[in-house]
Amino acid sequence: MLSILKYAGLLFLAFAGVIQTYIYRRIQGKWRSLPVVRGKIIESKLVNFINTEGQRVYEANIKYKYDFKGQRYYSDTPLLRSPQLFKDHNLEHELLQKYKVGDHVNIKVLPNSPEVAFIEVEPFNRLSAIAIPILTVLYIAFIFGYGWFMGEMLDGFLSGINFSQW
Repeated sequence: MLSILKYAGLLFLAFAGVIQTYIYRRIQGKWRSLPVVRGKIIESKLVNFINTEGQRVYEANIKYKYDFKGQRYYSDTPLLRSPQLFKDHNLEHELLQKYKVGDHVNIKVLPNSPEVAFIEVEPFNRLSAIAIPILTVLYIAFIFGYGWFMGEMLDGFLSGINFSQW
């Protein structure tokens, strides 16, 4: 049973690292093909709230307006986010410093749903890219090294016992 669990853990770590990178690359590819329009920031503030797990969360609330194909739209989603195991907690503050009320910005619009638009893509956190391979190597070293160590200890213990006395 332990043998199955150690391989399942290894597969999970490898899958988590690969899948987050794959999804981010796909998002980047789609991002490049979206049409760009000019928009204007109409609100920029930091909001904090308690999430469902009871943790305090800070989020940049940036609202902007833009015109697409002759119609006016409003949005409050500054970032196209991707799943990442480790989030950059300074990102929300950086967004507020970067986008001030009255600023004119380039906005990428989903052509089939023009009410959905984004100012930028959430940067890929380097910790996510670096930590998963390191955690995988440490996991392999611990799980398989522990098994090797215990096997050596058991062999050493058993070789010290004189079974002919029994």
